[in-house]
Amino acid sequence: MLDLRISPNPALRALLGGHPKVTSIRDEEMKDAVAWNQGDWCRTISVDRRDAPLRGLVELIDNNPLVCADEFSLPGPAATLALIALGPLAEAGLIVERPTMLVNIEGEEEEISAFLEPSGWADGLTVSSETVDLGGAIAATVICAVATPDRLEDLDDLFDERYGRSFFVRRDEASEWHVSLVLDRPYAVYRLRISPDTPYCLLTIQVMASREGKCGAAQIVHALNVMCGFEESLGIA
Repeated sequence: MLDLRISPNPALRALLGGHPKVTSIRDEEMKDAVAWNQGDWCRTISVDRRDAPLRGLVELIDNNPLVCADEFSLPGPAATLALIALGPLAEAGLIVERPTMLVNIEGEEEEISAFLEPSGWADGLTVSSETVDLGGAIAATVICAVATPDRLEDLDDLFDERYGRSFFVRRDEASEWHVSLVLDRPYAVYRLRISPDTPYCLLTIQVMASREGKCGAAQIVHALNVMCGFEESLGIA
């Protein structure tokens, strides 16, 4: 059972207040989103700590490093969407030039680049921010040139390998692309368009999530569950 210290965040407190493994929550003014002790072991989850030795999306990191980590940093909202779109491609070494990203909130290129680097892409990306109120949703379109694989289906397989069994990142190619897909829900949705060519093809990835879901409190609780060895959706679903 966990006694947690959290940075003041009503959405995070609400989720953790119903978590079956949490016995107490104390708000503290601190740089970490969540801190707790397991015996003498102090552990933390932060957001946008760009120099953290372990940082990124839970879906892009093997469980063993997370289970053993003293500290883990999640990306901020814009970087979360960028990693969902680009992480599988970066891991496969397929990106051939700086991707571009259009997002409806302010997004810092330096932050996003710092979180992409552990996945294998160190040359950054170009971000255009067009502030639009989507009622609590964050949406982005990412365009990326990649080396054309022998089979275009291999690109689908890359994303399916990382997200096909994930509760928190879901592919949706059939629904109307609307904020109702993610508002008040803990998961992100994405869709993938491939414009084939040789030797490079162009991918357009749309991705969207709630500010307090995959881009916020739900992502923090997901990370906490994995670090502690709990069911990934415990206290969230």
